[in-house]
Amino acid sequence: MTRSLRVSAPAIFLGALAIRWIYSLALYLSMGEPGLMGPDSNAYVMVARNFAAGIEGGTISGWAWLGTHPIVMPMFNWFIGLHAWLTPGLFPLNYVLTQGLTDAGTCALIFGAARAIDRDIAIPAGMLAALNPTQIVMSGLVYADTTFVFFIALSFFGVARWVKSQSLADAAWIAIGLAGAAGFRVLIVPWIAVLLALLAIAAILRSGISRRLIGSLALILVIPTLSVGLVGLKHYGQYGHWVLTTQSGIHLSGWVVPLVKEGKDRTPWATTFDEMERRTRARFGPLPENAVEQSRQYTEIGREALAELGPVAIAKAWAMGAAINMGAPAIILSPPVIKIPRTGFYATPGDTTAGKVFNFMFRSESVIYTWALLTGAIGVGVMRLMQLGGAVRLLRQGHLVLVAIFVIWISYILTVNGPVASPKYRLPLEPVLMILAGAGFVSVRETLRRKTQARALPRA
Repeated sequence: MTRSLRVSAPAIFLGALAIRWIYSLALYLSMGEPGLMGPDSNAYVMVARNFAAGIEGGTISGWAWLGTHPIVMPMFNWFIGLHAWLTPGLFPLNYVLTQGLTDAGTCALIFGAARAIDRDIAIPAGMLAALNPTQIVMSGLVYADTTFVFFIALSFFGVARWVKSQSLADAAWIAIGLAGAAGFRVLIVPWIAVLLALLAIAAILRSGISRRLIGSLALILVIPTLSVGLVGLKHYGQYGHWVLTTQSGIHLSGWVVPLVKEGKDRTPWATTFDEMERRTRARFGPLPENAVEQSRQYTEIGREALAELGPVAIAKAWAMGAAINMGAPAIILSPPVIKIPRTGFYATPGDTTAGKVFNFMFRSESVIYTWALLTGAIGVGVMRLMQLGGAVRLLRQGHLVLVAIFVIWISYILTVNGPVASPKYRLPLEPVLMILAGAGFVSVRETLRRKTQARALPRA
């Protein structure tokens, strides 16, 4: 282990941890428990407290140990539930402080992944991650995303090393990262197959098939499969069906379809949401108790509605969602900003999608909110340009495979999120984006240095 790694990785970890703990404690001391809560946090807190009460009362048994709520994955159920059980008087503050630890670990992993690619970009990447507003804000909210992204960063740490070594040790980092991520959010599952194919193709083209390659790929396949199987077992035991998620139907019917329709003819999201609910209940009757059957019903109606809206409207909605997900500043998710009285994005009027975005940004009822949004958006724009420059730098250095994996990962997450837009859904991209930002920062620094040296040269 080099001196650079001994000094820099712990320093980045501790610096990131201090920033996150100061931020979370400041919100908690000034706002109380609401300072740690986003729109969906109350549901997670309730799940955790119910699980803790079940442990305390001895009522948790069988499949319930993997989670009693259909949308909560097993590892997240244990992770948040144990916080509520072990120190209930400090919950949910203790959970958010733990997230500060895991996100500081994410920053250290970003440093390590960047160092495996190019030593020059490691410290800038790690420092930018430590200062990254998206990571800081999300680590202070009671969600599953921050620890999910820790495992994503662990997998990319392994990928950055494995493309050079193809060692079993680095394959293990990838496998553990993917398995851990699957225990928190099921959206990682298709990516496991995609990443496995990308690594196999790149390795075979580079050096052909070998026992070490086969062993590495088998490890990357088997360990995450066990984690995914745990999710399937949970839902089979609870609902009698081998499914990985019971959210897909309501997500399609209640979010995707309304947003696509709004992009097509400006029908407000809430209006279409209510219409989809009426259509579903008119066909299938009262809402069933079985969550899998609920999802099936919503999926059937949602697919029919999407077919009616057409591919052009779908593509338009996806493109706008991707643009907002990549461009929206994280400051708008911070509780002090969320609580500023103003019209929310989905309720903002507009004759077109672009008009809706314009009205949300420039015609908010709050001047403070407008300035926070605009300042954050400018910062995001600067970072995107820096990250684009970082991708160019890595390509010029010959890191074609890694850049391709990064781009496909970004495309995958934006495709999965579709028209549902929020900085929250960008968080899984941050490990990759921070590596690219570190490379871009070095490119800018080297360019400025060359210009300074050129100006310093004596003229003939």
